Amino acid sequence: MIGDQIPGFQIPFPNACGVVNFGDGPINTIETARKHRYRLEILEPLGDKVTGLLLYGYKCGRPNIEIDEIAIHNAQDEIFRPGKQHWKAVEFSFYEKLRGVNILYDQAAELVYKWWGSTMINLNTSLHREPSEYLKNAQLEMLDGNGASVWVYQLYDCWPSRISPSDLDYSDTSIADISITLRYGKARELRPPELLP
Repeated sequence: MIGDQIPGFQIPFPNACGVVNFGDGPINTIETARKHRYRLEILEPLGDKVTGLLLYGYKCGRPNIEIDEIAIHNAQDEIFRPGKQHWKAVEFSFYEKLRGVNILYDQAAELVYKWWGSTMINLNTSLHREPSEYLKNAQLEMLDGNGASVWVYQLYDCWPSRISPSDLDYSDTSIADISITLRYGKARELRPPELLP
């Protein structure tokens, strides 16, 4: 039997010989994955930039898949089989910045808007461009405390289906943010080789 420890606890479980084992070490030695350690990288150039875009946001969804159910009727029985799969969109939110050490605007926000408003669709003519111009591959990584990758999600043929800046409110002094909804054709979930058993 393979057992697992819950961080902060020692839960006994019997081994193959029936001997109760309290784990291989003291409590609180298991590192947990934490939600706030991640990064999203657009791997291909956006607009006239030579390199891609690295975004550090404060909230991001992970790719997940839904599979339709096909119902097969056999007399009084109803049998279910898997049908088509659908990748759910990923929403990514980051803070809108005004100025930094060497910049006077939020370059990440500008590039994202260009991706949506000029590379994907020309808002002046209302015409879409060729898919090869706006479909980009991206990579979402979940990181450990040292910044190394725990999980890697490769997203293929991404495009921003929605860009949502936060509303303006005279009575609200919270930080303005921008949310991007990324659609993608397919995703792969990987684990770095050094973490594989």
